[in-house]
Amino acid sequence: MSDLTRGPILNGIVQIAAPLALANLLQQGYLLVDSMVVGRYVGVTGLAAMGAAQPLYAILTSLFTGVSNAFAVRLGHQAGAGRRDDPGTLLALAVCTAAWSAICAVAAVLLAEPLLALTGVTGQVAAEARTFAVTLCSGMVAIYALGAVCAVLTGRGDARRATALMITASVLNALFAWLFVGPWRLGIAGAALAVLAANALTAAAGLAGLVREQRRRPTGAVPVTAAAVRAEVRHGLTIGTPMAVQYLLIGVGVLALVWIVTPFGEATLAALTVVARLELLTSALFLSLSSALMVFTAQNTGAGRTARVREGTRRAVWLGIALTALVSVLLVAGRGPIAALFSGGHETQAVTERYILITSPFFVCYTLMVVLHGWFNGIARTVVPLICTVTSLGVVRLPLSYLLGQAWGVDGVIWATVIGWAVGLAYTLVATRQAVAAPPPPAEKAVQPDDAARR
Repeated sequence: MSDLTRGPILNGIVQIAAPLALANLLQQGYLLVDSMVVGRYVGVTGLAAMGAAQPLYAILTSLFTGVSNAFAVRLGHQAGAGRRDDPGTLLALAVCTAAWSAICAVAAVLLAEPLLALTGVTGQVAAEARTFAVTLCSGMVAIYALGAVCAVLTGRGDARRATALMITASVLNALFAWLFVGPWRLGIAGAALAVLAANALTAAAGLAGLVREQRRRPTGAVPVTAAAVRAEVRHGLTIGTPMAVQYLLIGVGVLALVWIVTPFGEATLAALTVVARLELLTSALFLSLSSALMVFTAQNTGAGRTARVREGTRRAVWLGIALTALVSVLLVAGRGPIAALFSGGHETQAVTERYILITSPFFVCYTLMVVLHGWFNGIARTVVPLICTVTSLGVVRLPLSYLLGQAWGVDGVIWATVIGWAVGLAYTLVATRQAVAAPPPPAEKAVQPDDAARR
């Protein structure tokens, strides 16, 4: 376990962020491989279907993403206070993982067609999108199990092992995607099966490692009770519900964007799929930095080191700004070849290039916003990122996407994204100033010698 309460501040954050960034880049890389494989073997219809199915997948995964992050924060607080991996916390995470996996499988079957109908997607694109969504969500337990294992490792500061697991899943996914969709000709369902197979194999390896560690715990460990597990579930849900609702709103927002963009035609919807994947790829660095700051903040908050938390946040922000400048320049310079990787359609390529050209200079707004959200999540003030999402996405970006899209076409939808980022950053900066002036949250109770002996 990495002790982030001591030692050089920026080095500690980077030691967590760098492996996570590598893993996230590879994870988004396999999504891009999926897009390229589907685009080449299935065609524009397949790309459009993946874009149409993405909102349903995002909606169904939103709650678990928030809860798993909450457990990472909870484990980080415990680590900072000298309490490593409370068995009750681990069991509570396992219960949440199993329960939500079952709910998602049922929800996918029942909600796929109605939600696709709301977007206005019809015909072959709708049929392919339903196949992709139902296939993927039916095996969601594999995806969630890997997410739960990585949440445990991230919370304790063991980013290297979490990275190794995510890299393994990414490599397997890319190989399976090519095999299932290409030589085996399984179509859009093959892309979903590739995700499930890769995650299932990797999650099994990760769980085996955690089980071995738990068996090596001292024999005098405190027994786990049902009441303790219920308390940890409530604690996790208290921290995680605002994050879950935030991700849920993002999923609903993507669904609304599909509805807004669908009238522009299949080629534009395919371009939306491509740029959504590109956003995930380019934001991987900054989301990883945000996650690292979350873990750093959680451990130091648990240890009561408030000044160290503030200095770590300041340094993470400046690092994020520098990385954003580099990424933005590379995207603008390579926008043509990047767009050509995903589709041979000239219209799809043109929209993709235009999106990169307009949004890249303003990507710093998004970066600063998500990095500061990592600090808020680490101190368990998860309502602030939620309000930011409601404001920037629900109040600003979606209405403007519709209005500006009607007036200026696709360019209007793109500019609405930029305006949404700017408003979100403005709110986050105001909330940050208020939070810094407020009293710090109480530190997690440290483990006393007698407690350590019992554990």
